[in-house]
Amino acid sequence: MKKVATVLVGIVALVFAASCAKKATPEECKKVCEVQVTLTKAANPQPPAEDVVAKVEADFQKKLQDLQTAQAQAIQAIDQEMQGKLTAADVKEEDKPKITEEYNGKKTAKAQEFAPQFQALNQAKGEAIKAAQDAKAKADADAKAAAEKALAACADKCVKDRTTKAKADCQTKAAKLDDFNKCK
Repeated sequence: MKKVATVLVGIVALVFAASCAKKATPEECKKVCEVQVTLTKAANPQPPAEDVVAKVEADFQKKLQDLQTAQAQAIQAIDQEMQGKLTAADVKEEDKPKITEEYNGKKTAKAQEFAPQFQALNQAKGEAIKAAQDAKAKADADAKAAAEKALAACADKCVKDRTTKAKADCQTKAAKLDDFNKCK
């Protein structure tokens, strides 16, 4: 009976000692959670986020090139028509400057026809870039808020689980996620 009593007293002493072990403070728990987040990110690197502005710029660059090609083709057609008139057999030498001037006016008019399209394209590009930047800023803010909320939940859990100061110190000093998880 004495042995049982001695063992029982020993177990009670161990439980009492464990329950009286110094607990981590909320600040220490927050540091532990910050270390855990850092180590988790290092262990599981994420690919860099897509640059939304560059994507919008690339999309509009193609549209700009298509518009420039259409304008160049229209002006080239006017040039070909002018060359046809200038090389015609019945054209007098003194009429050639007049024909050239006439077709240069047509080319200028054609370029002015395309000017509003270029302006509209540039305006749409500016609006799309602003919208992309705003969406990225909102996504970044949402991600930051979610990270802060997760950090607060982790710290609360650490406090509620009554994590010991020794475990918190071990986890704070961990250099790798495996070392962090081994702390007891």
